[in-house]
Amino acid sequence: MKRSDFKDPFEGRRGCYHFSSSHKETRLIFRTEKDFIIGVNTLALLLPGSGVKIVAYCLMDNHIHILLTGTLEDCLLFYDRVTHRLAQLLRIGNGVLKKDDVDIVAVSSDLQLKREICYIHRNPFKARIASPDAYPWSSADVYFKTSFPAGSLVKDLGSREKRRVFETRLQIPGNYEYSNGRILNTSFVSYVGAAAKFTDSVEYFDFLRRYSLEAEVEESHGIHLEVTFSDAELMERINSICVNEFHVKSISGLNRKELLLLARKAAFRFGAGQAQLSRLLGVGKDVLDRVL
Repeated sequence: MKRSDFKDPFEGRRGCYHFSSSHKETRLIFRTEKDFIIGVNTLALLLPGSGVKIVAYCLMDNHIHILLTGTLEDCLLFYDRVTHRLAQLLRIGNGVLKKDDVDIVAVSSDLQLKREICYIHRNPFKARIASPDAYPWSSADVYFKTSFPAGSLVKDLGSREKRRVFETRLQIPGNYEYSNGRILNTSFVSYVGAAAKFTDSVEYFDFLRRYSLEAEVEESHGIHLEVTFSDAELMERINSICVNEFHVKSISGLNRKELLLLARKAAFRFGAGQAQLSRLLGVGKDVLDRVL
């Protein structure tokens, strides 16, 4: 949903919101490692005093994702300050991070929160760049880790050295840790409470590996029309699986166990989402949520 059409379900109270710039933008925001470091540091530097918390984020070369908690007013202001600073420091051309061209989705349940976090962290894998855990420009490296990279404390830097390392005169919290000029995620990402929403690390990684996750989240974002196959096209492929792998003519010849196995195959091979599979196979979304 676009910013101009967004209706706040939290009505001015603190809530959770997923902000993302257009993933269809072909022009680049980040071109070099230094650009990405500026991006990460911008999130950390603008956070103090903003009234918001960063739950998760991912910076891709042509778009960004930020999951925030706070009032909508504070979250909008924070997002605008981030994009404005990036446009200035990275000298991005007009229109790459347009103010109204941002997708905003309110997160209203623990299940949706888990999906949004994993959808954000899964972006590099979806783009075939890197696994979520190996991608350096997201918050994935603080979720379910037993140890973290060592960093140096900002408070140990003199003012001149601080300006040299971070190239800014903005106030930087002394308890922030940094390494190679980048502020570490452990300093500014509010991951502890969010991670506690998952049963354990197994559930987190189970969400990450779901092939159907993109379709599920994109449907809730109102962009489900981008799912690869129409109902008719997907049903044709489902019938083919029935004939070639289950040796029956259609889904009516499958037992319950086989039907759920078919759902997993369709989700993995064709990116079919829960809503579409539920509609075509006659299986409840709650059941599919447990097996996909």
